[in-house]
Amino acid sequence: MENIKACIEKELKAWDQPSMALGIVKDGKVVVADGFGCANLEKEQASNADTLYQIGSCSKAFTATAAALLVDQGKLEWDRPVHDYLPWIKFSDPYVTAHATTRDLLCHRTGLPRHDAYWIDGPVTRREMAENLRNMQPGWPFRTHWCYQNTCYVAVGMLIEELSGMTWEEFVRQNLLIPLGMDRTTFYVDAISADPNHADPYDRPLPADLQGIRPIPFLKSDREDMAKGIGAPYGPAGSIMSTVNDMCRWVQFHLNNGKVGDRQLISEENMKELHKPNMLMDAPLLMACPEIDFPAYGMGWFVETFRGHVMVEHGGNINGFSALVTMVPDLNLGVVCLVNFNDSFHTYAATYEIIDHYLGVQGGDWNEKLRKFIAETFRAQLDGIKAMNGPQVEGTQPSHALADYAGTYRNACYGDIVISLHDDGLHFLYNKQESPAPHYHYDTFLIQNPHALFNGMAFQFETARSGAVEAIRFGIALDPAVKDEVFRKVEA
Repeated sequence: MENIKACIEKELKAWDQPSMALGIVKDGKVVVADGFGCANLEKEQASNADTLYQIGSCSKAFTATAAALLVDQGKLEWDRPVHDYLPWIKFSDPYVTAHATTRDLLCHRTGLPRHDAYWIDGPVTRREMAENLRNMQPGWPFRTHWCYQNTCYVAVGMLIEELSGMTWEEFVRQNLLIPLGMDRTTFYVDAISADPNHADPYDRPLPADLQGIRPIPFLKSDREDMAKGIGAPYGPAGSIMSTVNDMCRWVQFHLNNGKVGDRQLISEENMKELHKPNMLMDAPLLMACPEIDFPAYGMGWFVETFRGHVMVEHGGNINGFSALVTMVPDLNLGVVCLVNFNDSFHTYAATYEIIDHYLGVQGGDWNEKLRKFIAETFRAQLDGIKAMNGPQVEGTQPSHALADYAGTYRNACYGDIVISLHDDGLHFLYNKQESPAPHYHYDTFLIQNPHALFNGMAFQFETARSGAVEAIRFGIALDPAVKDEVFRKVEA
């Protein structure tokens, strides 16, 4: 274990990240629960096994497990259409509306791409998120393609609320957190902020720079906003905050097939439903490598093989935090990695090194492999944005005076884009993020803000037959599988 800890401390510096909290469960016992580095750099506050981190999409396993409990209680069937329970849940395709089941939503096979931009800092409630499924363009036919989809998990959260008569948070707390003794786990940013032992979120200073650290805000989801119905609407997809000590209890519970002590909290049958491959994936989630094969998704968990051993895992990324929870059932091994850094893949490298340790395998070099992969992926993403924008045509002018482009443009799925005229030209505002929008060519402009979600992306104004500016065409879905979204100008 000392070698593992020394490796974590060394690689934390190599990855240039503030801290990692690490938990290892082997044969039913916690063999490592510790923190490394600083949970807060300014205060030089050390991380430990009780430090609170946001776990992002690792929350999905809690939602799927909560659904399994309702199946055990006879209130829910995995393969019965969700529309039977919540008639207001609809998709753009009536066939999908009539046939999409809880299993479909939990294993990401509805045919919908992510469509995330509308809810990040967006003024939507949980119900409005679930209702928005009807406005989303599909990317593929129903049940033919795996694609990660957060809003479908929110819909399952609404289903849990409907069938239990509780909020998703209260149902998870009473039926999972309390029985497992996860007493430091919470759902609210005000709770983590008020706790003296919490990690703060960090990111890179600039997307174009792979070195350096800057503090960033939490993705807001406090109790006051929840009471107003506008707090963590994404909760069932990613709002949980926890510690390594608590998450080790979560791993023990899953490795023990739903048993807590002598109590079978979730039936073994339904725990297996969560952990088995429910939908094959076209490609691995991360890099293709011979050690990892047969990528699939269960319900709330990725399922694949690692050096021939079944591996059940799920990562999480949310403003300034990354997490990874992994189990190798035939080794009776579980690993938890929590990091207070945006889009960290140190979690995967550390986990794979730990699994190799227990397999007696050397030379995986996972840290170097993943750093190289991330650098290549980042460059490919930048090249992809440039390719999507197309080559710039020099010497062109907008067809209208800049003032004519100002106004509010609306889309049923994504809400409003606001274009305003400033001394330095047009500005693009979407969900609280304002960016300068310099002219690119013709009626196409560029979003220019290194800290904005759409930095470097071009958007195009369209005109009516009368010549008046009437719409914006924009690839806001960030997915080549769907057409650009059209935002229509609304009257002031």
